[in-house]
Amino acid sequence: MLTMLMWIARLYFWRWLPGGRRACFYSINAMRVRHRAWFKEDLKHLFALLASGAIRPRVAERISLGEVAQAHRRLEAGGLEGKLVLCPDLSSRREQRAG
Repeated sequence: MLTMLMWIARLYFWRWLPGGRRACFYSINAMRVRHRAWFKEDLKHLFALLASGAIRPRVAERISLGEVAQAHRRLEAGGLEGKLVLCPDLSSRREQRAG
């Protein structure tokens, strides 16, 4: 909780720096509900950035849907360097490589 409060404070202090950065809070869930058209435009822009390689999300591991319980345990334990990505067809790809 303290770490999150420190990040929030940092966002506010940036405003007072010369040539400082600007930041605002963005909740994807709130945007989807309140401003559906804006959300769709933001999503298009995000996917374009991903496709062009301008942004690269950190992926700790890709996990099959059959390993959801393990994924939850890993999330609860913390310490991940990236996101866990659930892949519906991952188990079939693993089986094809093994077979």
